[in-house]
Amino acid sequence: PLFKELQLIFLAYTRSISEDSAEDAMEMSMDEFHDFVVDVGLETKQYKFEQMSNQFIKANAINTAQVHAQRKDEKRDAHAQAHDKPEWAKTKTGKVKGVQGTADVVKDQELVLYEFMNMLVRIAFWRANPNFGLHGNKDELVPVSFALSSMLNEIILPRAKRENSAAFRNKEMQDPK
Repeated sequence: PLFKELQLIFLAYTRSISEDSAEDAMEMSMDEFHDFVVDVGLETKQYKFEQMSNQFIKANAINTAQVHAQRKDEKRDAHAQAHDKPEWAKTKTGKVKGVQGTADVVKDQELVLYEFMNMLVRIAFWRANPNFGLHGNKDELVPVSFALSSMLNEIILPRAKRENSAAFRNKEMQDPK
């Protein structure tokens, strides 16, 4: 039953009016993810949307080269990073398998259901343990299972929108008797 609920939540946030195809309606973009975060109130004082967007990128399994580049950039010192272009000015194009010719296309920037689930686990851990890995941190570690259970049951399930077109169809689209 929990998986079905999460599936309905995922579908509710992926079916934007601006989608071009049925395939796009099954993928969550960063904007749709932001809507989800705002609707359920996932942000905390110590764990903001900017950090969650990093989890979005890391959960995006097809985009492993971008994750590797992000990890590499995180290890660079602040002085070296100061000379980089801002994130919004960087182009996000590259070769994608299966595309005819030499055209550059936008890399995969959307999550499918299993990547969304992966991201929820990551966010649950970091929301519960925002200081994990920091030097001198003496906070007690909250286990992943408890963090995920708490986040799902106390925040996401009570507040998130659900895709309900099937229930509507079953109830309202019946032949009158």
